Amino acid sequence: MKMKRIILIFLFCAFARGETLAQTREDVGDTPDGNRSVPVHLLKLYDEFDHVIRPDDRPLMPFSPKQTCRKCHDYEKIRHGWHFNAADSGARGGRRGEPWILVDPGAATQIPLSYRNWTGTYRPTDLGLSTLDFLKTFGRHLPGGGVGEKDGALKDYMRWQVSGTLEVNCQSCHNADAGQSQAEFGMQVLRQNFRWAAAASSGFATVRGSAGEMPDNYDTYTAVPPEASNLLPPTVSYNTSRMDAAGRVLFNVPRRMPPTQCAFCHSSRVIDPTRPERWEGEEDVHIASGMLCVDCHRNGIDHQMIRGYEGEAELRGQPHVASFTCRGCHLGSSDEPVPLEGRRGAPRPEHLGLPPVHFEKLACTACHSGPWPGGTTYTVKTSRGHALGIPKTDKADDALPQIATPVFAKQADGTFAPHDLLWPAFWGYGRKGYIAPLGPDRIRPLVTLILSRDTTRRIGRWPVLRESEILDVLQQLRERDTTAGDPLYVSGGMMYAIGPAGTLTRLKSDAAEPYGWPIAHDVRPKAQSLGIRGCTDCHATDAPFHFGMVKIASPYVVGSDSLSRMTDYQDVSVVSAWLFSKSFLFRPALKVLIILSFLLIASVVLIQALGGLAHIIRKLASEEE
Repeated sequence: MKMKRIILIFLFCAFARGETLAQTREDVGDTPDGNRSVPVHLLKLYDEFDHVIRPDDRPLMPFSPKQTCRKCHDYEKIRHGWHFNAADSGARGGRRGEPWILVDPGAATQIPLSYRNWTGTYRPTDLGLSTLDFLKTFGRHLPGGGVGEKDGALKDYMRWQVSGTLEVNCQSCHNADAGQSQAEFGMQVLRQNFRWAAAASSGFATVRGSAGEMPDNYDTYTAVPPEASNLLPPTVSYNTSRMDAAGRVLFNVPRRMPPTQCAFCHSSRVIDPTRPERWEGEEDVHIASGMLCVDCHRNGIDHQMIRGYEGEAELRGQPHVASFTCRGCHLGSSDEPVPLEGRRGAPRPEHLGLPPVHFEKLACTACHSGPWPGGTTYTVKTSRGHALGIPKTDKADDALPQIATPVFAKQADGTFAPHDLLWPAFWGYGRKGYIAPLGPDRIRPLVTLILSRDTTRRIGRWPVLRESEILDVLQQLRERDTTAGDPLYVSGGMMYAIGPAGTLTRLKSDAAEPYGWPIAHDVRPKAQSLGIRGCTDCHATDAPFHFGMVKIASPYVVGSDSLSRMTDYQDVSVVSAWLFSKSFLFRPALKVLIILSFLLIASVVLIQALGGLAHIIRKLASEEE
């Protein structure tokens, strides 16, 4: 009887606490009442077990964003938002975006990865990467959550107990404190300090040690040091001066976060020899005018952030989302009952003299986004691709991976837009029309052995492979596993296999096609847009839009194939593009001819009209006489 009473009391308390949390969320966090002031986030800190943290606790635990923030916000709804749902089977992938790029020069491998179903990418598990492996490589530029909250493979179970769960770090996007450091968060993730990463990046806590160096049987909660005296277990200490008398910490959470908060994961740097210094470049025209990223990329408590591409509204089933595209904001729609264009004072361009066909064939970004195109594409470095912002990152201009930009490619909707482009390079087995890629760990010993025979070639950037060496590796792969399929190597837009005569054969394959993703920023102003100097910005016979050359960067590229033509990505032949552009040489003369013809015809009509009028006047005058 006593036990039954205890259970009833426990269930009542749990129910009451749940009701209190639900009421708190409704009144404070996720359901606004219309007041536009910024709520004060003076909060107690809770650990992963929902215990209030006190500085004299032993062991002292890092605070949990999940337990601390869920008192007012629906964490379960948030964790399925766009930045966290890549591994959710039911999440829509939408338009292709930037992948995670696994690069290993020692294995001559460069391959785009994604948990989303984007054509041209591979899932990390396809290469044998567990969730833990993925986080150790790419977690530096994740805001937590998503794959960080998956238990991963059974073989990593003990490691997860040591490292903890990488929860959604709300501060990654919502902490405007000057001490908030996403770089520190990334460094902690690389050390496998998953449960400590949010605290370390907060600006009011310090984390020392590395969970990655701890043995699998290390017990975090007893705080017993490991047997090896030279290893430092992860520990946290708090800046008590940031806490009030009740142990609460003030979080600086404005409604609209500055662009620098987004920039850590969404920066890019174009390698332009003519403008090597940072101050010589220009920032996005929207940012320069004082706008914030969140002015366009908005979301509700579900954190399904608007990406802003054409067709997104139909995919999401939310018509109003269309007003957050370039066209929706600057051009609007006459069908809307209330005008939606002009958000944040956006001007409505007239595009005087621009034929309407341009709005059917081109995305707005084709003229307004990315660097001004040159005769050959540039190389671009991105935060996610090159670990920008992480200390001790390779800052060399030729650091891998090598991504080409801008490439004016045709999109799925038939419009042309600027893209970043990456050429996959990997080894694998082909069977029944599918190529199963091999992880770098399985290939590196073979490639390293080959290169070690020639001391003039070192593994730094891409190793320079020869045809005979590729053939050698493929033959070894065949000998190792005769049932896996045909050994293949993808590089430089081609697929290589062992031919019937035992020689290396080049083949066309969709798997070898470059992976491209559209770019929208940095947006250039009207005066720097393509076409501002006339039609020949795009339609001259040497204009980059059709006739630019695209660099191909891979470990093995046949010399004659190191460059490709822009028309290769446009479903347009070089001849037709050249003839069309050539016609623009005669268009000024044709316009003059049309104007002169119009004036001549108008003069003839006017003379005839005046003659007819004079005839009528004479006839009327004769009748009066």
